[in-house]
Amino acid sequence: MGMNVMEIYRSVQGEGTLMGVPTTFVRFFACNLRCDWCDTKYSWSVREGGWWDKLSPIDVAHEVERLGARHVVLTGGEPTLQRELPALAQLLQARKHHLTVETNATIFPAAVVPLIDLWSLSPKLGSAGASYLRHDVIERFLATLEPDQQQWKFVVRDDVDEAGLRNLLRRYPVFAQRRLPIVLQPEGDVASLDYPAALERLANRVREPFWDDYYVRVLPQMHVIVWGRRRLV
Repeated sequence: MGMNVMEIYRSVQGEGTLMGVPTTFVRFFACNLRCDWCDTKYSWSVREGGWWDKLSPIDVAHEVERLGARHVVLTGGEPTLQRELPALAQLLQARKHHLTVETNATIFPAAVVPLIDLWSLSPKLGSAGASYLRHDVIERFLATLEPDQQQWKFVVRDDVDEAGLRNLLRRYPVFAQRRLPIVLQPEGDVASLDYPAALERLANRVREPFWDDYYVRVLPQMHVIVWGRRRLV
């Protein structure tokens, strides 16, 4: 069958709890969402410049090995749409790579879950443009993963997004009880106008007492600050 692979390249992780770590990225084509502010629309739209090659899991694993980084990020698009993701994860795991999957948390791929070191889960709040939260899937991830297997990454544009996030966290007390890592980052279109100001607005939000019960941090997209929105970085 093959996997829809757009690009495989080595850089550094630009966001989340592993920011700054040398990393090989495997980006897959296709996504089941259409977020208004998506910064990789080419990964789900041919009109936005999307293209891909059909590669077998072994071909992908060979290229990852050639690039050399221990840390590997499987991203997209939405990587859990790739039917051969379990086979690829097994190959990379056998080669002692640290695996992160970046996902929108709308699909629970049971066969892949135990093969991944870190699930970077990014449910979409209101500014994405639609009601994309899948509570049944969020609940399965929360019930299955250990704290060190997960980080929850939320793009926050405005007060509406933060209100939606607070409601989500109240709905699931386990975020506070287990001190699950929560990463807040500014929405890119707004942040690009003045990134320090966008980070300051988020930092001021988490100074409020509500956040005292949570393991939360405000982080930028480092790769955007360094390279802008270029591909392959």
